[in-house]
Amino acid sequence: MLKHNAAEKGVVLLIVLATLLVVIILAGVILNLISNQTRLTTHQVSRIRAYYATKGIMNYTLDMLRQGTWVPHATDKRYACHRDCTGLGVAEPTYTIPIDTDIPYNILVTIYPLNTLYADNIAYTALNGKVTQLDIKTDYTYTP
Repeated sequence: MLKHNAAEKGVVLLIVLATLLVVIILAGVILNLISNQTRLTTHQVSRIRAYYATKGIMNYTLDMLRQGTWVPHATDKRYACHRDCTGLGVAEPTYTIPIDTDIPYNILVTIYPLNTLYADNIAYTALNGKVTQLDIKTDYTYTP
């Protein structure tokens, strides 16, 4: 059996501790990267869900306008709401959009008077030869 002196044992101990320290640091860095990537992915998925939710509500609103179920007012704005829109600035909407459990966000659609265009428009649609402007808001917020 080989005998090691105290200096060699101390060097081996330092090498083992240094290797262990490097492994711990690398594990911490990798865990931090995974955590950040998970947060970013969750945020991106939520943004995509909010985007397609508002697109779906916009299509629903356009369909209601085309069918004549909802009628834009000649001079006043009309509001359509999905879920609770008090946080978006409207206590009592003109129209209520049926609640869809796949859409977790409050969405407010402002239907402007016919042939009245505003600078901050989001969508235009032709309705019996007249132009209708829609403004769509959601309460989606990112909280890391």
